[in-house]
Amino acid sequence: LNWYAYVANNPLKYTDPSGHKVWLVHGTISDPSTWDNSKNYIEKELFHEPIKALPWSGKNSDGARVEGAEIVANEIYNYHKAHPKEPIRIMGHSHGGNVSIMATNILAKRGMHVDTLITIATPIRGYRLETDVGQHINVYNYNDIIQINGGSIWVLGDAKRKYPGAENVEVKLPSYFIKHPIEAHSVMHSSPNILDKYVKPLLLQHNFSEARYKNLMENRATH
Repeated sequence: LNWYAYVANNPLKYTDPSGHKVWLVHGTISDPSTWDNSKNYIEKELFHEPIKALPWSGKNSDGARVEGAEIVANEIYNYHKAHPKEPIRIMGHSHGGNVSIMATNILAKRGMHVDTLITIATPIRGYRLETDVGQHINVYNYNDIIQINGGSIWVLGDAKRKYPGAENVEVKLPSYFIKHPIEAHSVMHSSPNILDKYVKPLLLQHNFSEARYKNLMENRATH
């Protein structure tokens, strides 16, 4: 009924020829506004697709993350049930990455395949993919203290920085972050420069949108 829902109700500002959507999942003690500094870049430059930041409680417990995964999976499932030909792309920061992984497992059990999964500064603990995805990019840095301290060691085990089977990408940060390990965590998703340097090249290599990206660049050059 709403002809302009596909461009976030703003046809003068946005275009969306594919109708695809990217889902963003925030971490613990946070909310969807955590993406505010980078969401414009994520939408316009990284994916060239509309995005939606999904809310969950953000509480720092395994139960909260399990509940959050159900919320995220249900939102994505309902959307893609109505749009079955569209790819599913999920990006999660901090424990939002683990929520995204659990949501991916839930979607697989419901017959939906995740094409692109990006985990950023995620504490690698007891959460594991139980299904194949088209591409899993995991981004980390060695100054990030939150990544190796996120969650209960008794419940989830020792934290690690790399996911088995993922394209694990180490971000090189300036020396400033050696003495600012908490900022080394938050900068990972709030800096478009980091996403542009470390995530975008891998997305293009995987050709999920390479043709569309090249076409977009050609159109910009000719106009």
